[in-house]
Formats: sequence, structure tokens, C-alpha cells
Amino acid sequence: MLLNHKISFAFYIRSILPQALLIFLFTNAIVLLKLFSSWVLVVPIAVAAILGTCIALLLAFRTNQAYDRWWEARIAWGALVNDSRNLIRQLQVFVANGPDRDELLHAFVERQCAFCFVLGDSLRGQDVTARLQAFLSVADSQRVAQATNIPNALLLVQGLSLRGLYDCQRITDYQLVQLNMTLNNLTDSMGRCERIKKTVFPRTYTFNMQVFIYLFATILPFCLDPVHYLLDVPLVTLLSSAFILIEKSAIQLQDPFENKPTDTPMTTIAQTIEIDLKSMTSYAPLPDKPVAQSYYSL
Repeated sequence: MLLNHKISFAFYIRSILPQALLIFLFTNAIVLLKLFSSWVLVVPIAVAAILGTCIALLLAFRTNQAYDRWWEARIAWGALVNDSRNLIRQLQVFVANGPDRDELLHAFVERQCAFCFVLGDSLRGQDVTARLQAFLSVADSQRVAQATNIPNALLLVQGLSLRGLYDCQRITDYQLVQLNMTLNNLTDSMGRCERIKKTVFPRTYTFNMQVFIYLFATILPFCLDPVHYLLDVPLVTLLSSAFILIEKSAIQLQDPFENKPTDTPMTTIAQTIEIDLKSMTSYAPLPDKPVAQSYYSL
């Protein structure tokens, strides 16, 4: 997941090392063959220049499309933060005073925190049992764990709990509608994340880009003068590796829920939500005071 730390340069090097090594060996073979044999195949440098320009344009489009997916995921999680705060603030304001008020609010906070953490783990394909046990009772965690879509089941429990408050006349029908709209917004954000997760980025993008990049790396050694051996081999390797690195970065951005350093920081966001919600419920309600006389009633 992406945190407020720099991603090590070694992470990028490891991602392109096999391809860079292959290009380095191939370039060495071609340059040495041209240098020590009578066989000469010269390709105009304009061919490589035109192909490199095309690759650069395609990579720009490819990276923009991948970043749009990553940014949409980040927007969805930003909406989850706001709607989670709205839900608890509305409950803090709407729920009437009573001996069990703090316990009710605490239960809503725990379920909402569980929802945020479980949604992140589910999108990454990780086990959520520990998350459920950390926020819910044993009976509730076992019941929710049986659902096909566990985050959706947690939102359902939140909705049923709101219905219980309404049946007990702890909230009004208008307040129930407002709270249900907040749950609908949470469901919409969850659906956006699931859509990004389950929508596969077209494979033709990756295939075509790799074909063009490797074609460029194959042609470029034939365009250079073998006399400049110490310059030609590193130059071809660096240029081709730069294209491969950009393409790899786009692949990592297009899948923001794969538990990689470039992922959407879902765990960090969920931790922020947990801190905010628990701090919100620590505020005691203001004591009841008589309503001040209106100026217009004087």
C-alpha cells in the first residue's frame, strides 16, 4: 500500500531487471557482431526515431488511463472517509439520550471501522477474519463471515440497527431517511471500488506496448556505429529500459488494489477513519437547556 514514504529505487530496478539484462546481452551480441565481422546491417536512425516517438505517445496515453483508474479508486476512498464521519455525526446528533446511548454509538463505530478495514482487505483478496474479530463480538463476526460479500453484510447490519432505533422511537422517520442515504453513499463507494477491481484493463494495451518496445530495442542496435561500443550498449539499454519502466509503472497504477507499494492506501485511510470516529463518540452530548426566547417574539 502507498504510505507517506519514498518507494525505493530498488523496487523499480527489480521490476525491469530481467528485461534490461536481456536487452543488454542482445545489444552486446549485435554490436560485437558488427564490430568483428564483415556482415553489416545498417538501419537508418530515422526508423528508430519514428518508432520511439510513437512509443512515447502511446505510453503517455497508457499512463493517463492507468492513473485515471488509480485516482478514481482514491476518490472512492475519500468519499468513504466523509460518509463514515457523516454517519457517526448524524447518529451523535439524532439518537435520543438514554442509558444505552453510548453503547449504541460505540456499536455503530465498531461496525463502521470493521467495514472500512474489511473492504480494503477484501479488495486485496486477503483474509478478513482477524479484522472481524478485532471489532465485532464472536457471534457477530461468525454470522457476518458467512456472507458472500462481507463488507455489504456489514452495511446491512448497520441498516438493520438503524431500523431497530426507529422501531424503538429513538430516531424519527426523517432521521432514518437521512441515515439511510448515508448508507447508500457508502454502498455506492464500495461498488465503485468493486467495479475497478473486477474490470480488467484491456490486455491489448499491454501486449501492443510490449511489442513496440521490444521492436524498438531490437532495431536500435542496428542504427548505431559499432566503433562507439562503450557508448552504444549502455545507451540502447537505458533507452529501452526507460520505456519498459514507464510501461511497468502504468501496469502497477491500473490495479490499485493488489497490495503493492503503488496501491491506494486503504489500510492507512481505514486507520484514519477509526481514529476520527472513535474521537467523535468521545464527545458527551450537551446538557438540555431551555430554548432562548426569539427576538421576533418580543
